[in-house]
Amino acid sequence: LLFPCRAFALSNADYEKFTQESPAFVQAEERLDAAWDAYSAAASREEFAKVVKEQREWNKKKRDSEAAGLVKSAGLSRADAYARTAVERAGVLDGYTKKSLSVVNHKDIAGTYGTKKDYVTVTRKGDAYAVRIHTAGGEKAPDDWECQFEGETTLEGNVLSFKEPAFTVTISANGSVATVADLPNNEVCGIRGTANGNFRR
Repeated sequence: LLFPCRAFALSNADYEKFTQESPAFVQAEERLDAAWDAYSAAASREEFAKVVKEQREWNKKKRDSEAAGLVKSAGLSRADAYARTAVERAGVLDGYTKKSLSVVNHKDIAGTYGTKKDYVTVTRKGDAYAVRIHTAGGEKAPDDWECQFEGETTLEGNVLSFKEPAFTVTISANGSVATVADLPNNEVCGIRGTANGNFRR
């Protein structure tokens, strides 16, 4: 996975110091990581390549400049300033994700995402979609463990939402990734398994 958010100009010593001393910095970094993961799953290859370049430039130069400005103008500590820049950048990435997802082509979402062992199958049924999820339960599950779910729902934008149990399957803009989120483990996989994650085709 190409993930440029970790390799920024902030020194390793500063990063370790802020991580140990500032919960706000840690939360902001986690927020930024989550925003990047969501965008990378949603974006087309062309979009992703452009934003990777933009993100690297932000990490290399712009983040330091933004943080310095916040220290000077708002009197923030360096840790808080860098935390603020991470949260604001996450908001930018969220906007990119929303834009990518808004152009999903509904005609192309039907099919199987994942592998023979772990997959999400989406089938068009009139105005609704039938969804089947099958996984081996994740790394912590026993070797013979299986998670299975089957249900039908409608597509709203790029999201297939279920109520019982309550979770979502989000289709990326280019139709290559189905992301299962918020599916309660004990409802489908048991305590030691999970069906949440990205399934690519």
